[in-house]
Amino acid sequence: MTALHAYLALFGLLAIEGTGLPGVPFEPAFLAVGYLIERGEMSFWGAVLVGTAGNLLGNLIGYWLGARPGRGLIERLLHRGWGEGGMTTARYWLARYGAAVIILARWFGPIRTPTILAAGVVGMETGIYALYSTLGAFTWTLAWQYASWKGTHYLLGWWQVYRRYATWWMDALLILAGLAITTISVYYCWRRWRRDKEPA
Repeated sequence: MTALHAYLALFGLLAIEGTGLPGVPFEPAFLAVGYLIERGEMSFWGAVLVGTAGNLLGNLIGYWLGARPGRGLIERLLHRGWGEGGMTTARYWLARYGAAVIILARWFGPIRTPTILAAGVVGMETGIYALYSTLGAFTWTLAWQYASWKGTHYLLGWWQVYRRYATWWMDALLILAGLAITTISVYYCWRRWRRDKEPA
């Protein structure tokens, strides 16, 4: 992966995530960019600015859809995804905490999507929404990219030490541990999915 590919992937994934679409796997893009920053092939601040621009673009698309052509659809999505109180909760947060909730919502998954989608529906002023979305996207991207960069730095350092002393049986244990964690994670997600599907 080249630096250009990483920039494009980061911009695209964060733009999609910024629309309020839940479940977008943006973490691998941050990690890949963090690795390239650690290698000196990418700029940290360049990645933060690209990620912020992509996330802000997604926020504005979500706002526009809620304010214009997709208002009815978004109201139905909020009702279906978050129950009858979904729209009421979003309105409450926006009314009580004002535009500042747009920044806070970036950090809390349960309110991020309904807040992004509801801002246009409830008629928040475009300029105010854009300003606070910019601040939210910047701080959120900055934190994720910094953590990914430094995490990669320490992980690579650990890996170099490990490879210096590793034996075949240590490699085997590492692979088995990875398989065990993956299996447990998949099983846990499956159990939660089954439980959510059961009638109340």
